[in-house]
Amino acid sequence: MASDLKQRVIETAFALFLRHGIKSITMDYIASQVGISKRTLYELFKDKDQLLLECLTWNRREIERMSLEVAQKVDNALAFLLEVFMIQWKRMRNVNRNYFSDLKRYHPQVSRMFDDERVSQAESMRHILEQGQAEGVILKDCRCDIVAQLLSTKFDILFSLDEICTVEFTFMETFEMIFKTFIRGIATAKGLEIIDRYFAEVES
Repeated sequence: MASDLKQRVIETAFALFLRHGIKSITMDYIASQVGISKRTLYELFKDKDQLLLECLTWNRREIERMSLEVAQKVDNALAFLLEVFMIQWKRMRNVNRNYFSDLKRYHPQVSRMFDDERVSQAESMRHILEQGQAEGVILKDCRCDIVAQLLSTKFDILFSLDEICTVEFTFMETFEMIFKTFIRGIATAKGLEIIDRYFAEVES
C-alpha cells in the first residue's frame, strides 16, 4: 500500500514539475494534489531533493523500459533512434521552460547525480551507431564516439537555449528541430529514406 502511494506521489509530482517548473511547485501543493497530508509526504520523502531524484529515476527507468520494447520491434539502428526520440518527445513535449533551468539552478546535486550515468549511456549509444553503420543507414565516416556523447547528453542542450527559446519557440520545438537536423546529418541515402518515411507517417 505504501509503495503504491509513493508511486502515485512520484508520478503526480513529476507531471507537476514538467508542467509548471520545479521551483513553483511546493511540497504542500504536491500533498494536496495527491490527497495526503504534508506529514505523510515527508514520511515518504525526506525533502524535495529526494522526491525530485526519485521522479527523475522513475522517468529514466520508464524510458529504458520502453526503449527495450522498441528494440524488439524495429529492424535497424536508425529506426530505434527515431522511435526512442519520439517516446522522449511525447513525454516531455508539454514541459515548462523553467523545468530545466530550475533543475540546474536550484537542485544542482540532483542534476549532478546523473552525470556518472552518461558514460554508460554514451557507450550504449556508440554501439547502436556502429550497428547503424554496419546496416548501411549511418555514414561510415561518422565519428560514433563523438555523436554518442552528443546524443547521450541531448537534454543538456536545453539548459543553454534561453536566448533561442522565446514565447514563439518552446524548448521542445527547438530540440525537435535540432534532433531532426542532426539525425539527417549522420544518415546515408538509405537512412534518409527511413527518416523521411518515419516522419511522414508520424505527421500524417
